Amino acid sequence: MSSDQTQRIVSLAPSDTQILVSLGLGKDVVAVDQYSYSLIELLNETKCLPQNVTVLQLQAGSPPNISGLVLLHPSIVIDEEGLIGSYATLIKNAGLHLLLTNDDYAQNFSQITASILNVSNQIGAKSQGEKLVSWMNNKLQSFSTQGNVSVAYLLYICPNYEFYTAGGNVFINDIITKAGGSNVFSNQSGYPLLGPSSLDLANPQVIIAQEVYNISYTEFLISHMPGITSTRAYQENRIYVLSQNLPTDLINEPGPLSVYSVEMVRDILNNASPHYVNSSFVLKDLNVSLPVF
Repeated sequence: MSSDQTQRIVSLAPSDTQILVSLGLGKDVVAVDQYSYSLIELLNETKCLPQNVTVLQLQAGSPPNISGLVLLHPSIVIDEEGLIGSYATLIKNAGLHLLLTNDDYAQNFSQITASILNVSNQIGAKSQGEKLVSWMNNKLQSFSTQGNVSVAYLLYICPNYEFYTAGGNVFINDIITKAGGSNVFSNQSGYPLLGPSSLDLANPQVIIAQEVYNISYTEFLISHMPGITSTRAYQENRIYVLSQNLPTDLINEPGPLSVYSVEMVRDILNNASPHYVNSSFVLKDLNVSLPVF
């Protein structure tokens, strides 16, 4: 399908929505998930989507409203394989054209950009995809640095103080490396659930944690983790919390904006960042913007 043909696209993942907008296809998007729309709102880029775009309320672990998708008459539905899982079959059985990406399990930026090129080819925007990948690579070259600061990234801290983190074979590990850090859990695979003793044994110089509900509760969880006070990060006041919105979107979503996560983490490792990294800081200091080609 060529990019000058009218399309009706449904995007069910924020990383995919980023890609579509950057490819100049935002005008063809008839529906997005609520997380995608919130991200576009934060960037003040809702003008890139139709005014009447449908915002779908998705629930984790539940299938999307298939009959609702059919009523939108999409020419293509795009989603992350790791998010849609077995529900992909339901979408296909409804006669909808489904394009799956799997960037949540990309090992590095090279795999993310390769996926973007694949999407752009399949959706009729090859030249825009090449321009987008060139933009991303230029940003990465500008933001990347050498270093060996030991880092623990806590994706989610559970009430019992266990936590999910990023192993050495996922793109968050590549973000940490390019920012001048060394992931203390690089010997793990995927996004493992670990106990607090693992953090104590790893003894990172820096801890970066994703906000859980709010900053107060997150600080409570961190300060009460068994063994936390013996870590170098705690003793040297090098624990940072990323707010739930844009900062975590930058590092968790494998889309075009993920390049800014390298600069964000680099600033943290260089002690040039507040301990609570929120959207206002990121927008102002990193000048985050979504390119459109």
